[in-house]
Amino acid sequence: MSAPEESEEVKELARLKDYLERKLSELRNEVSLLEKLVEFVDEELAKKSFKKAAAVREKPAPKPPETGRFRVLRSRSGEILARVAVGRDELRFIVNPEIGLTRDMRPFSSFLIRKVLDAMSKADKERVEKGLLPPGYELSYEIKLDGDLVKEIVVRNFREEYRLREIVNAVRWTLETAASAARQPTRP
Repeated sequence: MSAPEESEEVKELARLKDYLERKLSELRNEVSLLEKLVEFVDEELAKKSFKKAAAVREKPAPKPPETGRFRVLRSRSGEILARVAVGRDELRFIVNPEIGLTRDMRPFSSFLIRKVLDAMSKADKERVEKGLLPPGYELSYEIKLDGDLVKEIVVRNFREEYRLREIVNAVRWTLETAASAARQPTRP
């Protein structure tokens, strides 16, 4: 290849690289805007999701933390299971009261509490004892009740994104199972 041909190829590659960098920048900006729009829609959905249930109970709906991401947790059929607020160190599930989830229901107590949250908490406490995790960084959780009904599940110090996903999936499965059981007719 001659020097002029090589020079043209270099120029063409430089133009191509410039185009690709501009396109990537545009796409990153578009993704950022789309993420903000999704966040806005989630916030609006979270505000409007349980108005009917809240009106029936005549109590104000609990407010999620002001910072963080908001989501609506839905079943596979589209039923609203909970509103979710994801903060930096806190994950807050505001359970749809129409599900009728109680603390002693089998998927809640045996699966979500014992097999998921208690197991993560215990593993973290062992890591603190071994010096692998600073004290105060271990996972903890709180179950807020309204009478017998589970009103809110608060998980603190989930730390890693994979744990966040695991907890959200476990809560979704638990609430979906409870909602399905609530729809089943009771046998005499």
